[in-house]
Amino acid sequence: METKSELRPLVSLPRPPQALYGRFGHLSFDRTIKFLAEGSAEMMRLGFPTKHLQQAFCVREKAVGSPKLHKRSFVKNHDFLLHVSIPRVGTTSYTVFHDILDSSTKERLFRIETKMVNIDYETRRPWKLPTVFIEESSRFSSDDRVLITEIQNEIIPPKNAFKTMSRTRYSDTDVNLHVHFVEYYGFCAECASEASQSGYYRHYDDDMCKFPVLEADATFIGEAGPCSNLDVYTWQEHTENLFCNLSEISQNIPSRLFVR
Repeated sequence: METKSELRPLVSLPRPPQALYGRFGHLSFDRTIKFLAEGSAEMMRLGFPTKHLQQAFCVREKAVGSPKLHKRSFVKNHDFLLHVSIPRVGTTSYTVFHDILDSSTKERLFRIETKMVNIDYETRRPWKLPTVFIEESSRFSSDDRVLITEIQNEIIPPKNAFKTMSRTRYSDTDVNLHVHFVEYYGFCAECASEASQSGYYRHYDDDMCKFPVLEADATFIGEAGPCSNLDVYTWQEHTENLFCNLSEISQNIPSRLFVR
């Protein structure tokens, strides 16, 4: 994956803790995103402007990753850097890049682009970004081409889609008691593993978690709380493309996830 020769600020990340490795000993896609949190305190110390926002919701994400992160020997024997930048700032929303780099070569191994919407705490409606946020975000601006270039089309599960149910837990939630967006990737991974083990997929007959996720595109439409029952669907289109669709059974509010 390409990266710029000069990126500032760069934050050193610790080696991923053993608790982040999956049952096959590698760093899964959702746990790679959790690994990014190891550098959040240092980014705040460096003045990243999200400290000026009371509440913001993730509405869209797109990510690309290197298969190197799926190799246990590579992850356990390399040091990593975190780079965070802001390519877009709108009236009520902003977009942020999180990059994981090889500390020695500066090769970009993972990039996730997240679109966040600023929310008024009382009305729970989109609210203008504070002027101080807009001014300070210029210190972290990026001219890189964005990954999110269009609205994701509605993904409707076909009749023959594989379906399972996931029940959310309090440990899945954030400070707002909403299921944290990264947990939805885990629900999809569990569904994909169950589908592959049952022989559902045409081109995969092994546990899906053995394969690296190279690309993901997710739209978060609604919120789920703890103790919610989610219908999780997965199906396959073409050889390498997998789709997941999650909806809360009681509200039928979906989130969409495309995985390659």
